[in-house]
Amino acid sequence: MLIGSIAELFFWFVWEFLLSFILYTTGAIVLRLITFGRVRKPLYFPSLFSNEKQLAKNDFFSAYVSGFFFYLILLALAIWLG
Repeated sequence: MLIGSIAELFFWFVWEFLLSFILYTTGAIVLRLITFGRVRKPLYFPSLFSNEKQLAKNDFFSAYVSGFFFYLILLALAIWLG
């Protein structure tokens, strides 16, 4: 029981600080490149990212999803070519 709680806490920590920042940043860059600069999501430093994410929760969703699908397509391409 204790090990499960520690594992869940560790997963939450990794997701909240590393993966969400990476997915958002990648998604913001992909959106900017695909739309030729029309959609401009702000890029944040890791120290400011957590605070800004809590202030504008709905604004972050499209960048998250774009970043997730970018890495999903990249993984599928690597599997298909490999």
